[in-house]
Amino acid sequence: MRSATAGAVASGVARAVAAMVAVVASAFVGGCAAREEAATPPESTELPATAPYVVVLGTAQDGGLPHLGCDRECCMRARRDPSARRFVTSLLLCDPRDGRRWLFDCTPDVREQMNLARGHPATRKAPEGGGRPPLIDGLFLTHAHMGHYGGLLEFGREAYAVKGLATWATPRFADFLRANGPWKQLVDEGRLDFRPLEPDARVELAPGLSVRCFRVPHRDEWSDTVGFVIEGPSRRLLYLPDIDKWEAFDAWTPPDAADRNGGIRTIEQALAAVDVALIDGCFFADGEIAGRSMKEIPHPFIAESIARFAPLPATEREKVFFTHLNHTNAAAVEDGHAWRSVIAAGMHVLADGRVFGL
Repeated sequence: MRSATAGAVASGVARAVAAMVAVVASAFVGGCAAREEAATPPESTELPATAPYVVVLGTAQDGGLPHLGCDRECCMRARRDPSARRFVTSLLLCDPRDGRRWLFDCTPDVREQMNLARGHPATRKAPEGGGRPPLIDGLFLTHAHMGHYGGLLEFGREAYAVKGLATWATPRFADFLRANGPWKQLVDEGRLDFRPLEPDARVELAPGLSVRCFRVPHRDEWSDTVGFVIEGPSRRLLYLPDIDKWEAFDAWTPPDAADRNGGIRTIEQALAAVDVALIDGCFFADGEIAGRSMKEIPHPFIAESIARFAPLPATEREKVFFTHLNHTNAAAVEDGHAWRSVIAAGMHVLADGRVFGL
């Protein structure tokens, strides 16, 4: 399977990369961002009202939109028009059967994002006897970059003051938080209750609702990096907001490590295992960041993903939603040329507020 996939990918890249990247990159380097997305693909099944679901709380790269210090039109428009704003990438998993909910990544925008989460799920109840309800019932963290855990400060004594929050992180990430301030204070005061994350280990949240992780290559200064597969009674969703180039993923995981990485060794295998895939689309093409080498931030360009996924069946490509969008990413402009190239390729640009049933 691996060799067949590699051959298909290579031929697809050879056919499409040159034309796609050369033409599209030059046309869209100065792009802006909006919150809209393409027409939604048909659901694979009719789901009951009690089915668990995911709410997209944010779709921007760690710096958000508008971005600090950016005077380009993409950010100026977001300052003028709040509807053009994007929050930093995050998800909320909800279970209407018992009213519980879990946050995926805790961003610097968590205050606004938890306002968006009000009423999700509708069955969530205040605690008996009154008092302030728990904000969430658990937290899953992908890695230690600012956009994915910076909001933890809002959970401390100066703000919401959570107590014993179930927090799933890799052992390395948990050790980093235990040993370094200001995060250490959250641990010492019993605000975070760490639960280990290991590939192949399934976290059972409720009947028919579970989460498992798999490791991916990324800039791992303080922690390793994982993606998540969220499995509901009827559907599975992939959350992979940060990763290095797809080719780095191919080379990074040796074949004998498959059983230790959730059975996932390539992005194609990850797509085949799910019904919806929310994946890293940080940049559209090379040259997008003026005055900075893109090799320092080696995310897969959307143009590269379009080329790589071109050989896949349409049913696989329609699973893909690009998220974690940098403020410069032209594909985030609804009905712009880059946005239309994503749609024409049978894929989607994710929007804040989107809901996926599981």
